[in-house]
Amino acid sequence: MSHVKTLVFLCAAFFGFPSSPVNAQLSLKTGYNISLVTDPGLNQAVSLFSKTQPYKKPFPKFNWMHGFETGLRYKAEEQAVELNYQIIFQKLKAKVDSTTTYPSYTDIILLSVQSLGLGYQYDGGVFGFGTELQYQWYSTKIDLEQAASPFKHIQDMLAMKWYLMITLSGSGPINASLQPYFLFPFENYDLDPLSYYLNQESGHDEKKWTRFGLSILFYNLVD
Repeated sequence: MSHVKTLVFLCAAFFGFPSSPVNAQLSLKTGYNISLVTDPGLNQAVSLFSKTQPYKKPFPKFNWMHGFETGLRYKAEEQAVELNYQIIFQKLKAKVDSTTTYPSYTDIILLSVQSLGLGYQYDGGVFGFGTELQYQWYSTKIDLEQAASPFKHIQDMLAMKWYLMITLSGSGPINASLQPYFLFPFENYDLDPLSYYLNQESGHDEKKWTRFGLSILFYNLVD
């Protein structure tokens, strides 16, 4: 843990923290994350593909994701820096009922976003705010029963996150925090690889996966 403390302390020094390390606290954070996100171009491509298949239950629309996050916070009085890792995902399923011609099967599209972030946080007690620069990588996996091989595509980009913070202090070393946030990626989600795999031409509208979400986090002081 000494190497981690050193790394986080250097980050704190970079941001110009005025407080002495004597008054600083290192916390481990863990929690759950849910966010709203939609991509009309992706939903259009998936919908067009569904219409070519004998699905009894086609793929649903992609409009939300959820997952987990963890990280470290180095706090000196009201200010803090955080190192953060987050993964969110959504699994879309389409089902085919069995007939005399073929057995039942399920096709799957798995969309996920992982991120590493470095952020600044101001904690005024109950209320606070923060911002974070993220390095993200998007993973799209498709497993179709009738396809010759599965599909996987990874795209990376930077993003900025801004959030409010409501802290619920506990009686022990663990505090809970509610953090509604807005996240803005710097690039569009690349639809062409998915379109080609689904035997469609490129040209679907592409957009950034901007997200409104909520993180529910627990901060546990590290001795």
